[in-house]
Amino acid sequence: MKQFMRMKGKPVRKLNDSKWRSDLACMVDITKYLSVLSIKLQGSNQLLSSLLSNMKSFEAKLRLWKMQLERNNMVYFPTVEVQKPSTTLEYASEYAKLMEAFNERFKDVKSNQMELNIFATPFNVEPANVPDNLQHEIIQLQSDDELKARYNNLPLHEFYKCYMSTDAFPTLRRHALKYASVFRITYCRKQFFSKLTISKG
Repeated sequence: MKQFMRMKGKPVRKLNDSKWRSDLACMVDITKYLSVLSIKLQGSNQLLSSLLSNMKSFEAKLRLWKMQLERNNMVYFPTVEVQKPSTTLEYASEYAKLMEAFNERFKDVKSNQMELNIFATPFNVEPANVPDNLQHEIIQLQSDDELKARYNNLPLHEFYKCYMSTDAFPTLRRHALKYASVFRITYCRKQFFSKLTISKG
């Protein structure tokens, strides 16, 4: 890049600053990871449970990356590694800030962890730990081996649509509809405003 800008007759002094180049490299690497996360969170068929799973995975990666940077290990930061900085402790502290921001942004989702577990993994929750109005239906569901086999072999929304009947599981079905719709509504709203912005342009 430095050579390219010099050839254009527009030299950039900061490109001679190794610290600035390392900072830029760090931004390049984290932007790449955030872009991957963004793609995973997009799509009209996303469920809130999938959103939460991707968030938890990214948080775990953030913790790992922070620890690696504290040890000057740049295995997950190829662009930074090219710059060969003497230390990466400063970047570890920046990743800690990113973790805090991430936790703050999604704290409301995490506060509903049990409700999401009931929706996403109804065969794994402990009946005594779920709300009283769902306990009997959870027990009935978990006792049905045929439904468990269907659950293990179908996409979550298909399982609820085809096998979670209103007659047998009225409360559990309402609970599922609530959490199945949240992220799809958000996606549709985002798509609507995106189209609106384009049409105005």
